[in-house]
Amino acid sequence: MARSSEPSAQRGVWTAPDTALGIPWPRIERSLVLPQSWPDPHKISSRIPESRRRAAVALVLWGDEAGAQKILLVQRGFSAPQHPGELAFPGGMAEAGDRDLRWTARRELFEELGIRDHLWEVGCFPDGVAKAQTRFTPVLFRWDAPEPRWERGHEIHDALWLPLVPLLEAPWTTEILDRQGLALEVPRLELPQAPLWGATAFVLKAWLDVVKECVDA
Repeated sequence: MARSSEPSAQRGVWTAPDTALGIPWPRIERSLVLPQSWPDPHKISSRIPESRRRAAVALVLWGDEAGAQKILLVQRGFSAPQHPGELAFPGGMAEAGDRDLRWTARRELFEELGIRDHLWEVGCFPDGVAKAQTRFTPVLFRWDAPEPRWERGHEIHDALWLPLVPLLEAPWTTEILDRQGLALEVPRLELPQAPLWGATAFVLKAWLDVVKECVDA
């Protein structure tokens, strides 16, 4: 069950600009250091996951030497068994053969979009909890491919880039999600493809807010 703080008729669809300035890579790195001073540096959600299984998602940043310009999202296939048609980060459940959750994020990224080369790990952001009540680790990657290309897996409908700097000031709204009696205030952004909401929006907006804090660090 979801309740929004703003009527859906009043929500405007945000169309991202084609080009944008970059965020310097040292600032990106600081955004992963700052949470280490939080009371609980390992998670950003107060929810207690029901499942003991773990998952990981890949936050893929692309830009140039000056900084990160865009972040990659996927739209799940409309017949996908999990989250059909929704916008998300590439990712999934950890498997027995994975070395760690960072490896899980790399494997899922390759399986969903065929991305493996020119990929450098920046670090991890505190864990979120998906609506299936699974704890997942966001792993940030810098993708240095000169011309980013991907091959969509069978569960992926499309992939899209969102510019980071405009995202900082995008018209985010807030909705209340009721998860087994726990009311969660979650950001939401209306995009042409589909709403960006739920755990994906929660993690992305939390990270963007930290990036803002790091501007004068």
